[in-house]
Amino acid sequence: MMRSLHAAMAFLLTPAALAQHPVMEIHVAGNDRLAAAAVIAASGLRKGQVVTRAQLDAAAQRLADTGFFASVSYGYDPKTAGGVTGYALTFQVSEQPALARVELDIPGMDSERLWQQLKSADGLIDKQMPNNDRASAYYKRVIEAVLRKSNYAEEIVLKNEGNLSTGKTWVAFRPAHLPKIAAIRFEGNAAIADGALQAAMAKVAMGQEYTERDFRRMLELNVRPLYEELGHLTVAFPRVAMNAAGDAAVAVTAAIDEGPAWRLGKVALTGDSLPLADMHEAARFAYGDPANWKQFSLAVDKMEQVLRRDGYITVSSQPVRSFHDTTQTVDVTVQVKKGPQFRFGALHIEGLDAATEKRLAALWTLPTGAPMNQPYVEEFVRSALPVLRGRSKTLGSEMHVHQGENVVDVTIKFR
Repeated sequence: MMRSLHAAMAFLLTPAALAQHPVMEIHVAGNDRLAAAAVIAASGLRKGQVVTRAQLDAAAQRLADTGFFASVSYGYDPKTAGGVTGYALTFQVSEQPALARVELDIPGMDSERLWQQLKSADGLIDKQMPNNDRASAYYKRVIEAVLRKSNYAEEIVLKNEGNLSTGKTWVAFRPAHLPKIAAIRFEGNAAIADGALQAAMAKVAMGQEYTERDFRRMLELNVRPLYEELGHLTVAFPRVAMNAAGDAAVAVTAAIDEGPAWRLGKVALTGDSLPLADMHEAARFAYGDPANWKQFSLAVDKMEQVLRRDGYITVSSQPVRSFHDTTQTVDVTVQVKKGPQFRFGALHIEGLDAATEKRLAALWTLPTGAPMNQPYVEEFVRSALPVLRGRSKTLGSEMHVHQGENVVDVTIKFR
């Protein structure tokens, strides 16, 4: 934290005389995401106040301690208004660039309403926060202060979370001690009986700590697939509620809107230079049948195998669904990204005696320089088992890409 005194003020306000003149105006410079009013409020200063140099230093330090700024300094210039001589104060700030998404996991509290209360209490609070310890502590204090006004006295702690598949991270604020799930109920279900839903959720949720966000995630991962196998692709969970069920325990009720059972309409494949006929033949999409999404995903995998046999081992597909209410059919556009084509380099066999390794290598038919046929590796491993006649209990394969080249060596390991 730095401070500066503009030369124009030197003749008027010495450090000793500063406290004799009021702050006529307060400005903020360098802010982008944060509102000037919120920054000024966090400083603790107000217009008309008479402050000492030490108090100005302390105000700038308060801003620095929020964790929202990479740097904070201040300066002041002469200002006269209404016959009163004072100064205009400017805080020069640089906002922290690294931001993390914030989630509120407070059981029994409506998250959106709580966000409104937090933003009303402190203008610096938002659904993204600087990713540092001081900002985390600042959020914690504000959240606890707002909750105390609702007679919620539980300590709030921060938990860092992330999604491995997307690489995204966020922070969740939740009570230090969460209630545990003692019972689960469902409302609105007809296509799937309570017993099947209970079985799907009991294994992952019963006895676990409860937050609505975590419970909804479990519904998405464990209940939605059951409905999508029946073609209920638009199933929704409009309400999740909890009720006390004993000491530090809750009973959770999930409302289900099953929606219609959709049938598969048209399937279109999009992408550069795709062998469409071969891919459709491999997939054999079940047109006109209930849109069983598990089967559809398996069909997409078979479709991708066509490209993997031709060296496109990083192929990925993104299905996009279009629903037609009048016919209760769903058309799907599968966006296919082939990625680069890889070629086979060399075969390595490990874990066997030299004679057996040579016998197996002689069975390998994929020539060097040919497109890297990924499914062939799996087929070769299966074909090796009869040759070994039980002399190896476990085996596996690895693919190693030459750095800077689209060439793949295959290593098959036996133990």
